[in-house]
Formats: sequence, structure tokens, C-alpha cells
Amino acid sequence: MFFILLFVSIISFLTARQFLKAKRLPPGPFSLPLIGNAHQVGYQLWRTGGVTNMLNHFRKEYGDIFTLWLGPIPHVNITNYELSHEVFVKNSTKYADKHVSPMIDYVRKGNGVFFSNGDKWQELRRFSMLTMRNMGMGRDLMEEKILSELDARCAEINEKSIDGTTVLQVNEFFDLTVGSIINNMLLGFRFDERTKSRFLTMKHMFDEGMDKMTPLFFTLPVWALQKFLAKDFNSIIKDQFEIIDYVSVDAIKRSRDFMNGDYEIDPNNVEDIVDAFLLKMKQNPKSDVYDENNLKMLITDLWITGQETTTTTLVSAFIQFLNNPQVMDTVQKELIKVTNGGSRQLSLRDKTETPYLNATIAEVQRHASILNINFWRINNEPTVIGGHPVDSGCLIASQLSALHTNEKIFENPEKFNPERFIRNENLMQQTIPFGIGKRSCLGESLARAELYLIIGNLLLRYNFESSGKMPSTRETVPFGFAKRCEAFDMKVTKI
Repeated sequence: MFFILLFVSIISFLTARQFLKAKRLPPGPFSLPLIGNAHQVGYQLWRTGGVTNMLNHFRKEYGDIFTLWLGPIPHVNITNYELSHEVFVKNSTKYADKHVSPMIDYVRKGNGVFFSNGDKWQELRRFSMLTMRNMGMGRDLMEEKILSELDARCAEINEKSIDGTTVLQVNEFFDLTVGSIINNMLLGFRFDERTKSRFLTMKHMFDEGMDKMTPLFFTLPVWALQKFLAKDFNSIIKDQFEIIDYVSVDAIKRSRDFMNGDYEIDPNNVEDIVDAFLLKMKQNPKSDVYDENNLKMLITDLWITGQETTTTTLVSAFIQFLNNPQVMDTVQKELIKVTNGGSRQLSLRDKTETPYLNATIAEVQRHASILNINFWRINNEPTVIGGHPVDSGCLIASQLSALHTNEKIFENPEKFNPERFIRNENLMQQTIPFGIGKRSCLGESLARAELYLIIGNLLLRYNFESSGKMPSTRETVPFGFAKRCEAFDMKVTKI
């Protein structure tokens, strides 16, 4: 009897404490001690068929800001633009620290720019943005590099064509195009026939790892992953280290050659990010920021974020074009008019003259919304968001996948409809695929330039049709951490 009373007392105490904690947070489903809302989240994932649908279920029930407890930790989810702006722009300093999951810390040890905090993050972000700006990001030089790579890839298409038509493996084409642009910026070389096989092997390994990653891997402690999800955990960790080694092998070799005097850098003519970082290492020999560990992770961060998000968005764009040929036709007519009958290439200077292309790219990004679950920030002090108390110690994120499918903002959100952005220009501001605030994507200007120039100039040069089965607009791993597109071929005919 004593043990029964003790058990009941403990459960009652934990439940009461949980209830009091929940009162200091935005609304959400009733949570249990220890497991939180894990059972409800799991059920809604199964019932609705995916992470985004699960988030939208709770949004519709509890509002645009709601709390889900994953184990003993409350996670506050924001699903509209105004609240996201209030938190991550107006109060950007307060929410600048990113939550680093145990699995990520196991691999990265606090290095790199994407999952670091404090002075290290600020210095590496400052270095990255300044270096990319000096290399021409957002200026004519960056446009020239993007178009040069696109010209090279289009030349390969034309060489393989018969009577002006060829079949293109879409995912591989955009992987190589975007991969070469980012690799040229990082290391000064593109992927050609000699080097592309190694790159595509690594990219396939990365894709497989992404398919295995569910939000659980960013929540559970390492010991739990090793015990209950050992096979997938060990596979993901192995792939992560191999990807880091692959991406950084040339940078590390160059670093050691530079330190040994076998590689020279002209400080007045720095050609890529690795060279810029090596100069910083030489200037700051005792720095814990400018060292080889951070070089490896910084290159990996910039490569993965620059490669994966843009490639996935481009693949998504052409899936939508094949499924909505009237949109593709309207874009092409606009581009032909702007470029004097297609007599010249599309330039970034043409942006003000291409409202329909701009709207189409925004709609592609809204649908693509790469992350099903966004990365969490740490709330270090009690505050108020949207009229709701938010206690210290919780995690908070703007869930872009749910924000971009919020029917109160985007009418009929499942429909691909660029005209919505022309009818209501305010929707452009509320579409935030790169995030907002201090931790928004530092390669945003490069990515926007790539999307505009690659999509626009491909539609100027070719007509596109499906080859075989029409690719689906549905994501292939709806329960995963990030959205994935199916691999497909399309028929390309020169105009």
C-alpha cells in the first residue's frame, strides 16, 4: 500500500508541476510528465501523413503559436510572419542562440558556422559574409560565374541532343550545376567529367542520410539513439564523417601545403573562401576560430547549405512546370518579351521587368519549403510573444513548412498559383524560405541569383516535357526532417 501511495503521489506531483509549467507557455495539447506530447505527435504524424500536416493540425487547433512538449522540453512553434518577425527580427539578439542537438554536437563539437553560438558564430558568419561579398556575391561577378556554369551544362545538353532533343536526368543536372557554382566559390574549381563521379557518389550518400533523418534524430540523446536506433544512427554518423572528409579534403591539403610553404596566396587577389580562411589562420595562429577544425566545418556548412537547398528548389520548380505547363508557357512569353525575342540572356538587371517569373519563383519556394522542421533557437529568459507568456528554457522556431501552408495567409495553399503574389504583393514579404533575422541563410543573395538566372535562362533556351511518368509534386519522405523530391527525367528540346 505504501508503494502504491508513493507512486500516486509522485505522479500527482509531476502532473501538477507539468500543468503549472504549461500555464507559462503558449497553448497546446495537454502534456504528460516525462513523455510530454510524444504520444499525440506520433498519432498525428500517422493520422495526417507527415510532419507538415501534423504541424498544421496543431496550428488549426491552438493558433499560430503553440507549444508541443517533446519529452521534458517544451517546443514553441510559430506559424505566421508577424510573430516570426516579432521574435527573430525585433528581438533578434535575444533569440540568436541555436539549439544544438546531441547528435549534431557529437559530430561537430561546436565547430563551424551553422551550429555554433556566441563569439565563434559571430566571427565565422562575419568572415563568411564579408568574403563572399568581396568575391562578388550579389554583383556582376557572381552573375557571370552562375551564367558561365549554366552555359557549360547547357553545352553538354546540346552535345547529347538528337534533332535538338535529349532526355535529361533532372536531379543530377542541378546537383552538378549548383555543386559546381558553390565549389568554385569555396575551392576555385568546378565538377567536370573527371571529377563529377566522385561528387555524385558523395551526393548520393548524403541523400540517403537525409532520407533516414527524422525529427527524432534531432531530439533524442545520443545514448538513446545508440540503444534504440543503432543501425540508422551508426549509418548516419558514418556518412556524416565521410561527407565532411570529402568536402574538406582539398581544403585541408591546401592548408597544410600553405603552412609548409608549398602553396602561396596573394593577399591582394584572394580567389576563393578557403584561401581567405588560410590567410586568417596565418594572421591568428593561436585562434580557436581560425583553425583546421573550423575550416572543415565551415566548408561543410557552406557547401551543404549552398548545394542542397538550391538544388531541391530547382528540382521542385521543374516538377511544378511539368505539372502546370500553362505557368511555364506564361513565364516563357514574359522572358521572350523582356529579352527582345530571346536575343540575349536574362540578367539580374531584368528583375523589375519580370513580375510573373518573380511570382513563380516565390510560389516554387513556398511549395518547396525545404525543412519540414526548422532548427530551434534557445529562449534564455521569460518573455511574452503574441500576448502569450513564454518561459525560459524552452526552444522556439518559426516553422516555415506550416507558415507557407497557412490557409489564413495563402488561400488554397496546396494549389500552385503564382498569380497569388501578383494579386497581393504583401505575400512576397510573408514568404521567407531563407528565414529572417540574425540567423537567416547567409547565402541568400547567391541562392536568389541562382534561382532567377538558372530558371529564367533555361526557359529561354528550351521547352520541357515529361519523359515517361509525370513526376509527383508530393514529397518522397513526408516524415523526414527535410523535404525530398523524387528523381525523374524530362525531355528537353532546344528552342
